[in-house]
Amino acid sequence: MILLVNLVAAQSVNTYVANTSPLDKKCPNFVFDTLINYKKEKVALADWKGKSVILDFWSTSCLPCIADFPKLENFQKRFGDSLQIMLATGGLERTSNFYEARKKMNKPVGLPCAIDKKAHEYFKIKVVSTFVWIDDQGYIKAITDDSQLTEANIAAFVNKKELHLRQMETPEFADYKNKKYLVTIANEIDTNSVVFNSSLTKCLKSVKGGYLPPPKGIGTTVHATNAMIGALYMIAFGDSTGAVPYSRLVVESAHPEKYIAPKGIDYEEWRNDNTFCYELTVPKDRANDLLKIMQDDLKRMFGVNAFMEVRTQKCLVLTAGKKIHLQADRSAIPKKVYNTGGCSVINKPFADLFDLIRHFNQDKIVLDETGITDNVTVSLSAQMNDIDALNETLKQYGLNLAYKDRPVKMLVIRDPVLSGGM
Repeated sequence: MILLVNLVAAQSVNTYVANTSPLDKKCPNFVFDTLINYKKEKVALADWKGKSVILDFWSTSCLPCIADFPKLENFQKRFGDSLQIMLATGGLERTSNFYEARKKMNKPVGLPCAIDKKAHEYFKIKVVSTFVWIDDQGYIKAITDDSQLTEANIAAFVNKKELHLRQMETPEFADYKNKKYLVTIANEIDTNSVVFNSSLTKCLKSVKGGYLPPPKGIGTTVHATNAMIGALYMIAFGDSTGAVPYSRLVVESAHPEKYIAPKGIDYEEWRNDNTFCYELTVPKDRANDLLKIMQDDLKRMFGVNAFMEVRTQKCLVLTAGKKIHLQADRSAIPKKVYNTGGCSVINKPFADLFDLIRHFNQDKIVLDETGITDNVTVSLSAQMNDIDALNETLKQYGLNLAYKDRPVKMLVIRDPVLSGGM
């Protein structure tokens, strides 16, 4: 899931209040008047009365969202006029660019998309992908993640049978009504009264997952919610720019599933026993020790040995040839446009281009050995996580992306019994 921040502004549609659910309520008659790949210029939800509707709230920078498109397109073909699947996102320009890029790659998106704000605001969309299931009479029957998109569930939905879908939890912080800990009371009295606080809890189902790294300069707080043990260590061994990247994590354990979610599992069930919430606050004179204190906390709680170690790794290395074509028009307004289908960097530092390449290939260690620091203008028309296709378009600018062995500092998490006393 990808968190969405400040995606939408306030709209005139009445929303359900925080302590109520929209389920089994009549959905507002949203009018989608900015559409891509739809047969009409405008459509209202009421126009689909008699059809089952699924709204897919997604983002052009969300790879898992896009990976679901073929499955959704198959459902649309399979169930025909009895089902309407509509994608919904924000940002007309980047979405149009995404659709065009997919066409050029002969991988067109067959589903229509609404550039929408009102529905986002009404359903309080905080993460993507989020799927809203609306029945043929316009009633909201479910709000789920992609794990519920099975043919059996879709068939039951279309055929008006009883649904047993696992709903997404409301991404709101839990209401601690009856118990107040000392730090809570202190914060209510005076937010400056808490000198030191360290807290660790099990998974809190009503809290969205995420973390807040310490700010640049003097940082006195680190905060993580519903995070895997591996992710907590990645934060603790990171710095003020962020956590250690996942691609630089090595787990040497007889039970790696304790630290990182295995592939192909039901994540919602796994996280209940394997994720934690952590918060640390220290006084300003201990700000430089913040992450070291977090490391010590994790050592006490989980007992594993964790350390940084230089190891030779297979990396994606970006290099520049003798002839490069990257000059930027300094008079052009600096701009960056991107999605999984390509990106454009206009009169921006080369580091911005490299960050985009790294963003869409987070499962790999990506290194910049070009030495380029100037502003550049580059337009890449390729699926950003398809290395061969990406490399072909980079070559037009005299750049090359290739796998090479490099010594890299890695975060190692090791079972105590395997550590040899390290």
